[in-house]
Amino acid sequence: MPILLLIWNNKRWTLIIVLLLCLFFQAWHVNSLASDLRNAEIACDVRVAKAIKPYEDAIDQAQTEKATIMQTWSNKYIEVEQNAIKKIQDANAAARSAELANNGLSKQLSEANKRLSTASHQTIVEYTITNSELLEACTTEYRSMAEKADGHAIDVERLNEVWPSF
Repeated sequence: MPILLLIWNNKRWTLIIVLLLCLFFQAWHVNSLASDLRNAEIACDVRVAKAIKPYEDAIDQAQTEKATIMQTWSNKYIEVEQNAIKKIQDANAAARSAELANNGLSKQLSEANKRLSTASHQTIVEYTITNSELLEACTTEYRSMAEKADGHAIDVERLNEVWPSF
């Protein structure tokens, strides 16, 4: 009984001690819950990281593949451009050569036309036959060039349809 009597006589101090004990218990309980919450957040972060890792890996792999594909297309584009420049240079050289040949033929035709009025009948016949053969050769070349141009136009259209858009 002496403890109860001591408690009863010191109600104020007893109440303070009980409140302090409650306060310490409450502080311990809050710290315990905070620790549990931190552990739960860490576990959640680990699970989220595990869940998104395959997606991050897939994104990294896709970016790597994209860079590889872009480099391949870039190299191919440069190669095509270099080939096109070479073909244009060759075509320009061929056009200059054809122009020189045309100028030479024009001079020869002009000379032949000047001499035609004084030429013999046999020479005029041979000249006409030669002109006919020349016209036939020009027509054949024109047809061949038109076929190649049509084929080129079809190839360009096909490439435009197939070529990827960036």
